[in-house]
Amino acid sequence: MTLKELLGADVIRKLKAQADELKAEEAAVRERKRQEEEEKRKAEQKRLDNDFEYLLNNSSADWKKYK
Repeated sequence: MTLKELLGADVIRKLKAQADELKAEEAAVRERKRQEEEEKRKAEQKRLDNDFEYLLNNSSADWKKYK
């Protein structure tokens, strides 16, 4: 006898539903974490865009083409 035969169809259905629920929760957690990382990255970029020293160090040093 296999485990599937020993367990009732109802128990197997419940286990599959629970597994699907856990997968959905994990996907939601991953998506939330991705969104948080994206927000952090945007906030850091906004902070850097307002940082004059950062902009000066990362701008093109060839001022002749802006005459």
